[in-house]
Amino acid sequence: MCGGKTRFRFDDKEGRGTWICNHCGAGDGIDLAMRVLAIDFRELAERLEPLIDDAPVTRQVEERSHEDCRSALNRLWSEARLIQPDDAVARYLKARLGLTTFPRCLRIVDHLRYQDDVPSYHPAMVAKVSGPDGDAATLHRTYLTHDGRKAAVDIPRRLMPGKVPDGSAIRLFPPSERLGIAEGIETALAAARLFNMPVWAATNSTMLAKWQPPDCTREVVVFGDADASFGGQAAAYTLAHRLAVRDRTIRVELPPQIGSDWADVLEAELSAKGARWIEMVA
Repeated sequence: MCGGKTRFRFDDKEGRGTWICNHCGAGDGIDLAMRVLAIDFRELAERLEPLIDDAPVTRQVEERSHEDCRSALNRLWSEARLIQPDDAVARYLKARLGLTTFPRCLRIVDHLRYQDDVPSYHPAMVAKVSGPDGDAATLHRTYLTHDGRKAAVDIPRRLMPGKVPDGSAIRLFPPSERLGIAEGIETALAAARLFNMPVWAATNSTMLAKWQPPDCTREVVVFGDADASFGGQAAAYTLAHRLAVRDRTIRVELPPQIGSDWADVLEAELSAKGARWIEMVA
């Protein structure tokens, strides 16, 4: 890559093809192949596809240790970078919610492995999930296409492996006396715009029902999903019921149409108004 003769090391950690060069920096096997061949990720994927199709598939069934999970979390977060205009995450959030500025707890990885029978690589929105004490607990991944759509994979949204403390959430805004909580990241960002208040994301209905607000919060608004199966509504009211016994003001807000969430509501409102972009201070 750089013409050096003695400054390159290939350590291949976890079989990911990792390497270090004192001049070029460090990366994984995908980075190495793109740099050596001077091609982009799309062309590399096309070259790799026939090789992957012929490779035997193996699955790791043993449970990962706590240390392995923490190491994977730290490594992924260090590889992620802040969202930049026109990258895959920016395009996704612009197209879905009209956003042009983004919370710092959201980052992008340009090509992240998606584990399936045949592994694939995609851009991904990576979000830091914090425990009730505010410390980092795990990471959430949303797999995307380069042009800003959800990737065509079975499960485009995934938490990293490992135990997540009850009460955790993605802290899209700083803690405040008045705070909202929703399931997904997009739903939380949409509710924040629609109701002009900070909203966190619990990532799913199970974690929503177990969420714990910070001590400084005196008013909680639970932004539930209006699921056809009523799972989102049940989780929202379960949380509201649990928090209502505390010294806080609690209310639940649900979209008016069954089968929708607050991101759908915002999309419809933007379409009706003909709005293009929304500035948001995170």
